[in-house]
Amino acid sequence: MGYIDLDERQHAHVRFAARVFGVTEGEVVARAVREYARATPPPDRPGADPLQPVAVYGEYEKRRVEGEYLPATRRLTITSDPLAGREFKSPSGAARAAIAAINPARTSTQANGWRFWHLVATGERLEVLR
Repeated sequence: MGYIDLDERQHAHVRFAARVFGVTEGEVVARAVREYARATPPPDRPGADPLQPVAVYGEYEKRRVEGEYLPATRRLTITSDPLAGREFKSPSGAARAAIAAINPARTSTQANGWRFWHLVATGERLEVLR
C-alpha cells in the first residue's frame, strides 16, 4: 500500500469529508482522483487543448451545418453555408442562427447549443466539453 503526504490542514479536510460521506479517508482520496480523471480529457480527445478549435456539426431539417468550437472562449464559428464565417458568443447563439437561416418561417428559434452541436470526431453532443 502506498502513502501520500498531507499537511495537517489537508488531512483535516480529508477526515471531515470521510465523516460527511461515511467512508474511509482512503476512499475520499480515491473518489477525488477518479473524479479528476473523469473530468480531465485524454490528450487526444477533442477539446483537450482549450486553444485548439473543435470541429462540430448540427443538423436541422435534414440539413447539416458545420462549425468550429473554441473551448477557451466558448465561441462557435459556423464554417458552412448559410452562415459561413459568422462567429457567435455561445453555441446556443450559433444554433439559433443556424435554425433561423434554414427555416426563416419558424417563429421560435430557441435552441440549446450544447445539445444541437455534435463533435465531428465522435458524434457526441458538444455538452461533453462543458
